[in-house]
Amino acid sequence: MPGKYIKIVTFLSLIVIVAIQGSWLAHTYRLIETELLQVGNRLFPQAVVDEAKTRLDRLSDTQGEDITLSFSTNFDYQREIDQTLFEYLTILANDYADSVYHSSISLPLADSIFTVRLAQEGYQAQVKCQLVDSLGAPLQEEDASAWHHPFKTLRTNPVYLNREHTQAVRATILNPYWIAFRQMGVLLVATALLLVFVAGCIVYQVRIIIRQNRIARLRQDFTYAMIHDMKTPITTISMTGHTLESGLLDRNPELKKQYFAILHEESAHLLGLSEKILTIAKLEQSRLKLAQEPVSLPTLFDELTQKYRVQTDKEVTLETHCPDSLLVTADAEYLKEALGNLIDNSLKYSDERVTIRLSAEEQNRHILIRVWDNGWGIPLKQQKHIFEKFDRGGLEYKKEKKVSGFGLGLNFVYKVITAMGGSVSVNSIEGKFSEFTLTLPAPNKKL
Repeated sequence: MPGKYIKIVTFLSLIVIVAIQGSWLAHTYRLIETELLQVGNRLFPQAVVDEAKTRLDRLSDTQGEDITLSFSTNFDYQREIDQTLFEYLTILANDYADSVYHSSISLPLADSIFTVRLAQEGYQAQVKCQLVDSLGAPLQEEDASAWHHPFKTLRTNPVYLNREHTQAVRATILNPYWIAFRQMGVLLVATALLLVFVAGCIVYQVRIIIRQNRIARLRQDFTYAMIHDMKTPITTISMTGHTLESGLLDRNPELKKQYFAILHEESAHLLGLSEKILTIAKLEQSRLKLAQEPVSLPTLFDELTQKYRVQTDKEVTLETHCPDSLLVTADAEYLKEALGNLIDNSLKYSDERVTIRLSAEEQNRHILIRVWDNGWGIPLKQQKHIFEKFDRGGLEYKKEKKVSGFGLGLNFVYKVITAMGGSVSVNSIEGKFSEFTLTLPAPNKKL
């Protein structure tokens, strides 16, 4: 499956998981909210009766009367006593307070008692009581803003205070969300951790799948490129060997010598490719030991320029900028091979006229070696992948150009330079230039 569809399926799967978990949490919240409302409707009538009893006790003490009200409100009126009888008890207590003491319900006292009742049940709630008429319109309230709370509130059933049912009191629980969240605290944390863990596992698996698909595709491309690229030298070697074996060139020593030169060149080409693949494998397994010795960069640059001026058929301008006697700590042969790969890429990924500039300088006890060319350049999105094995960034946008190679050159450069204790970086603008910078230790730097 293409990487784009894998990402889409993964994204949809995460959405489904989040939706299922969210639906479950929402259902759990509604259950807690329903339970809280049921507890509130059960406890609030008791709180109203407690308020009347407390108010009457205070009034009798103030008036110097010896009146003792001894009835219990610690019962569940929905189970132990008929609701009508309980409402009658509430109305009786309030009518008595009103007729004898001209005292009506104290909303702050009702708030306090109801809050204590809820706390005894394990609900730390903020409540506000309100006096309403038979239609629910407010007659008296402590804080009007509480009834226009910006967040959701829960309202208990009204408790009537007179026989005509023209006055009732009801309570509002202002913070049901926090109550539910406190009860769901462990559940929410566990759900969040589970979602993060599942999402992380899915993303990790998708990255592995995409990487495996990419590696498989790169291997297929490598196999095709290797067969295609090796077919020509193998065919040439086979035909040249057959011609030499036939004896047809025995009478023409000069032509025979050219054929032997062709055999040597093509054999060296195949051997060099095999050694490059073997070197990369050894570096990955940390089995290759590189020499660390002073190398003269001016001498190395001269050897490279002479070699590639002869080998290329393009109109190439090779420039060198290097201080005399500048040394670098490296393995001479592998450094030469790495720089040769960069120059070879400059020749491959460019038009018929190309300028290549080799330069070196010392900065902060390190030697910076730069290989610059005015070739095709490398797209920004591909620059982070070009040092990977089998990657060939130059062919992604120049498909009409048939460029030989297996995508091992830059990976070889990266592996070799890092094995020498250095680093490799690239700076390129598509269609304008490419510049590779090799940073290596100076000769007297301790490794």
